[in-house]
Amino acid sequence: MSLDANLCMVEVHKPQIILLKEMLDEIDPSSEDFVPLMKIQLEILDRILATESDISSKKEELSKLKKSLRSGAKSKQQSQKIKSHIEEVKDTIQGYKFLLYVWRCFGDGLVFKYISKWNIKRFLYEADSPELKQSAGNIGGKEGVEKELSVVLSALKSNVPAVLCDLTNTIRHGDVCLLGASDPHVIEVKSSDNRNARVERQVESINKIHDYLRRDEGAISGVENMKRVEFSGVEKHHGNAMNELLDILKNEDECRISPENGLYYIGYKTSSNPNYDLLFSGIKEPFAYMVNSNKTEKLWGNYYPFTLSIKSGEALCEFLSGDIYLLVLIESHIIKELFLKKGYLAEIIVFEGDAVFELTEIIEGDEKPFMSIVTNHMVGRLGLEFLSLEQFVEQQVFLSNDCKRQFNENGI
Repeated sequence: MSLDANLCMVEVHKPQIILLKEMLDEIDPSSEDFVPLMKIQLEILDRILATESDISSKKEELSKLKKSLRSGAKSKQQSQKIKSHIEEVKDTIQGYKFLLYVWRCFGDGLVFKYISKWNIKRFLYEADSPELKQSAGNIGGKEGVEKELSVVLSALKSNVPAVLCDLTNTIRHGDVCLLGASDPHVIEVKSSDNRNARVERQVESINKIHDYLRRDEGAISGVENMKRVEFSGVEKHHGNAMNELLDILKNEDECRISPENGLYYIGYKTSSNPNYDLLFSGIKEPFAYMVNSNKTEKLWGNYYPFTLSIKSGEALCEFLSGDIYLLVLIESHIIKELFLKKGYLAEIIVFEGDAVFELTEIIEGDEKPFMSIVTNHMVGRLGLEFLSLEQFVEQQVFLSNDCKRQFNENGI
């Protein structure tokens, strides 16, 4: 995939990105006026349909170029020129596909405005395995999209916020997602009464997820006896610090902010020649999150959307276009000290850029210590949601202690 093609698409469509950011920011989940919610969905839908059309045109162009390359005798220079053009068209198609991802990131922002991030996770994955569910296909020409829109409109008229699932990257089950309760509720909308095996499987998966959310436990995503535990208190994050860094980068080429002991936010303009020695000075045993990489590789998943966490529309465009590069660095020895104070030894395992914490309870005597794992997905929230280290450690210790209690109660 050509990074340049991705970034070029962002520059060309900057006005539309700024517009969607403004529309998203104006959405008030406490309001009973759902006109803005419908308007932004129609705008996202228009953007997606236009981009799908651009991809279709480029694919036709690519087919003609390949046919031209195979037909008739050509000089080496002529063949090379066609091959070069083919690569350019391929890059353009990839750029448009990245743009589709960006449009749906605004749809994700809508969902996360109404629903807690903790209650959205299951809809990204298959109901019966830990694998990611296949993302949405083309909307253009899709049978039933008008009926899906009518269901959204009907819900809004009944004072229930709702979104088209195909406008998001994160809600991959169902056609329409209702956002009026604490948990999302998805609906499979069909254009006829025909119920084939595929439709039955989709409905079964949806029911399984809804049942898990209703009972807070169950076999889900290939895991038996999965339990959902509620965190108490208000989540602490350093989004303001990251936005302060982005604001500083308007006038400076590089910046480093430490909102908490052992936690560093670093940003620099990619057109500059950053002083890495200065930016990384004094940081001990860090593991890093390359924030841009998750965006560029379309791996943001169901983390809190950057379309919400980045407050400035201009800064959002600079982030999307790669004009600025963001990193989150965490000092290993600091987070180990935080776990130690809570009675756990923490081993940090970094594999292919992802970190996993292995926690071992500190006990006296010969009793076997309780051990637990903080998954790479959970640890990733430190880097992509700008969470507080101290509160993160408190939450993981709470979860580990709760697991130990359940194991003891069940005689495990």
